[in-house]
Amino acid sequence: MAQDPNNPDQKLIGLMAQFDDPDSLLAACEKVRKAGYTNTDAYTPFPLHGIDDALGIKPTILPWIVLALGLMGGSAGLALQYITNVEFYPFIISAKPLFSLPANIPVIFELTILHAAIAVFLGMLLLNRMPTFSNPLFRVPEFARATDDKFFLTVGVADEKFKPKKTRELFDSFIGQTAVIEVFDDPSSNEIPKVFKFVGIGVSVLALIPPLLLWRAYNDTATVPRINPIRDMDVQLRGDTQTVSHVFADGRTMRPRIAGTVARGEYVDPILLTGIVPEMDQQNVAFLQEEEPPKEEGEKPAEEANAEEDKPAEEPAAEEKPMEEKPAEDKPTEEAAAPAQPEEPEPNWVKIAPIEINMATLERGRNRYNIYCSVCHGLAGDGDGLVSQRALQRQEPTWVPPTNLHTDYLLTQPDGKIYNTITNGIRKMKGYADQIPTEDRWAIVTYVRALQKTRTGTPAEIPAVEMKELEIKGQ
Repeated sequence: MAQDPNNPDQKLIGLMAQFDDPDSLLAACEKVRKAGYTNTDAYTPFPLHGIDDALGIKPTILPWIVLALGLMGGSAGLALQYITNVEFYPFIISAKPLFSLPANIPVIFELTILHAAIAVFLGMLLLNRMPTFSNPLFRVPEFARATDDKFFLTVGVADEKFKPKKTRELFDSFIGQTAVIEVFDDPSSNEIPKVFKFVGIGVSVLALIPPLLLWRAYNDTATVPRINPIRDMDVQLRGDTQTVSHVFADGRTMRPRIAGTVARGEYVDPILLTGIVPEMDQQNVAFLQEEEPPKEEGEKPAEEANAEEDKPAEEPAAEEKPMEEKPAEDKPTEEAAAPAQPEEPEPNWVKIAPIEINMATLERGRNRYNIYCSVCHGLAGDGDGLVSQRALQRQEPTWVPPTNLHTDYLLTQPDGKIYNTITNGIRKMKGYADQIPTEDRWAIVTYVRALQKTRTGTPAEIPAVEMKELEIKGQ
């Protein structure tokens, strides 16, 4: 851009050479770099491979900024999780550690990526001194083709090697250059126009109104209803929450839920959900599948036997009454000191799992058992899972060894009670109702029974065909 004759005091800020092809620009950049110029820049309509090396541009510190902020974000995520899990809200679950690095990797990864992305965005703006609202090159008419089909090379007057005459001679010696242009400083004022200042002040004031209204509404008690421009849902014949109603006897608009209400299409047999047969006059034994043992000759019916047991024993005659033995005064018995607590009656547990039992059910139960149960009870049900072995190895004082599923009392325990234990948990074992669906819990029960059969089964219970195969295999 030639100097404006109306403004002879314009300041020269550099020289710019124009080229028609990228090869000429690369050769000129090499020549300028070898001449010792450092305050240089090149402008091309498309990315040009090798232009950074030709100009001698050094790598920026942006990667180090990204690395530093990424490490800060990851460290902050790690520290936050450690403090909350170990110091503020510790969860003591069996022998599991309070803090485990693999479980916290996702949050660390996300915060590392977030801080690195912020570093890239802000670092790029700061290193490029953006946003720049005015650039003297934009006032050069020829420079408009830098985004179309022309290539430009500039050297600033702030360069130590810059000398107007000598630098001009260097530019004139470039092969392929079509013009050498002097670039002058932008004479326009750098101040923001007053209209923008007033608009900015007005917008800032308006932006403060919503927070102030929210603060007032939060700290003030209103005596009138809130302003609602769309009142379609407010003005209607219905009962609002927390209001008085003259329709119901208790005077409340809000009605409690009706016990036992189930949504249409979502009914599930309570026996399947709880493993307990409801107590009724005629007990539902569809799922019990229990065969009563044949009565022996002379055996009384169960009703008569129970009636006789309920009768109080006849007291012997006075002369036949044995003398009551008084406990020694110096040795009071524990029975006299602490009266026995009545035991709560056992629910009417389902004896056999109320689902169809086939190979698919057993395979599903085996799969779910290996995922959720084997870590403590072991693959064979002996109570020697990996978690238990680790706890015993560490000699954890609060560890309760898992139950061996082959113990006698579990062999005779109804399927409904095992299902209830899986659902609600027992002692240190948590309930799995939220993690394992109902059908899968019953499938686990059937697989537990299959595991127990591996220890208690007899050859007579094995089908003849499979028994023959085992004999052939030598098992």
